[in-house]
Amino acid sequence: MSPIVPQIVSGIVSVVAVAAAFLILIAPHEGGHFLLAKLCKVRVIEFSIGAGTKLISLTRGGTLYAIRLLPILGYVRMGGMEANDFDEPEGFHSKPPWQRIAILLAGPAANFLVAMLLITAYGLTQLNTDPGKVVRVVSNTPAAAAGVQVGDHIRYVNGKPIPGPGYINQQERAAPDKPIVLSGVHSDGTPFTYTLQPVCDKQGCHVGIGVAGIVTAQSAVTNGVQFPFVAIGGIAQGIEALATGQIKGGLLGPDGLTGPIGIATITYQQVNQGWLNYIGLVAILSVALGFTNLLPVPALDGGRIVVAVVEWIRRRPFDRKSELNFQRWGLVALLALAALISFLDIQRIATGTFPGSH
Repeated sequence: MSPIVPQIVSGIVSVVAVAAAFLILIAPHEGGHFLLAKLCKVRVIEFSIGAGTKLISLTRGGTLYAIRLLPILGYVRMGGMEANDFDEPEGFHSKPPWQRIAILLAGPAANFLVAMLLITAYGLTQLNTDPGKVVRVVSNTPAAAAGVQVGDHIRYVNGKPIPGPGYINQQERAAPDKPIVLSGVHSDGTPFTYTLQPVCDKQGCHVGIGVAGIVTAQSAVTNGVQFPFVAIGGIAQGIEALATGQIKGGLLGPDGLTGPIGIATITYQQVNQGWLNYIGLVAILSVALGFTNLLPVPALDGGRIVVAVVEWIRRRPFDRKSELNFQRWGLVALLALAALISFLDIQRIATGTFPGSH
């Protein structure tokens, strides 16, 4: 077989994985809006996944269902949202505020649910009750030099059984100047005993191994449910760091905001590093999409939610034409920002300054 064939196959798989990542982000989001709109008896004119030329389409129950060429966008077009049909009885704006809010929240909620399911599924593939299972051996460290291998099972540290996760690290920190004796079995059942002298660097004193944590089915589900909340906290901290200049270059710097091109590049990198990395990335991106859409910005779900909440409080609607124009200008601004970020992504990739490209 020609050596170029595996490269071609790998490239095709990576491209498909990138497209699939966008579909996993977009389809559930729009599906959430669609489902709640139907439940609230709002007329749905079109439900499309993707943008541009229609690849597949059909009409059922007065709704056009379509899959389009570019899998980076999607939309649910509802009645009552255009200038000439604000008063349509089955239109979006004819529904009470709480129903409109539910429809708008359903998209981000679907993204959070997808992230929960992905992280739960990931956890269920990592079930482990052995606190001494080696999952990482750092090169050029005492452990690597001695012959510790991924898949080894460490049973004893300095002659004492490992009571639980983190015990090896505790022993490393407790006596950084003294050797650590590790005993256990290799993955083939061969016993071993290694005496390792920890080395110290900026990360502390260690022998160069990483062991698996305890993962049960219950903890996998718990971690999955908690993941969106933990990820949102991390995203908020990252935005704050960018906005306050704690990260070099700020929002538009090399490590700043990224758009569809940057996301595709990062996804491509993660696919080539393994499917588990890919799943984790898609889960984070799903949370990021849901969180971003909840921001109180015109043209986003959050901006429309603010309008519905204010109408609910004041008990009367805004002028629909003014609101529509406001949302349209917000969309123009968002598209302009996306274009700028895409240009910066291309520039970073071309100059080798994109994260992970060097």
